[in-house]
Amino acid sequence: MTTNTVPSQPADSLWAERARFRAYLVARVGHEAEADDFLQNSLLKAMRSVGEVHDEARLTEWFFKVLRRAVVEHVRSRPSAAARERAWHAATAASPATDEHAINRCIEALIATLKPRHAALLHLIELDGTSVWTAATALGITANSAWVTLHRARTQLRAKLESFCRECVQEPWADCAKSA
Repeated sequence: MTTNTVPSQPADSLWAERARFRAYLVARVGHEAEADDFLQNSLLKAMRSVGEVHDEARLTEWFFKVLRRAVVEHVRSRPSAAARERAWHAATAASPATDEHAINRCIEALIATLKPRHAALLHLIELDGTSVWTAATALGITANSAWVTLHRARTQLRAKLESFCRECVQEPWADCAKSA
């Protein structure tokens, strides 16, 4: 048996050098928490393929190569990740208040074409956020009647939305509001 073979527990050898590995990563990544994540993930990867190294003296050198590759992959992925994040923020921040306002105007215009009781109930529940029981009390009807009326009103509104919005779904909501 030679003395330069990897110990039965290669993790022990790598763990003994963890302070050096961590310092290396902190210097390149810039954040201690991120360096700790890199170190842990790299140690897990290394344990899966540590059998490739047969010389204990080269184990540390080999692991530094694993760390370098992880850092390079991270640096290469930063611009892509930043671009994806910017695109997501741009897509989600694209005037949500304007879109919601236009949608509400469109729906309010269609609700106004329903029977007065249906329109009042939908407005209270869907637009004002009132509970069915509170809306029923405000309209002087029972809760059961409110549920039935709400179901019928939603069905009628859905049909009106489908027929009315057939033309404007291809356009932005701002154009839909013009035709309402």
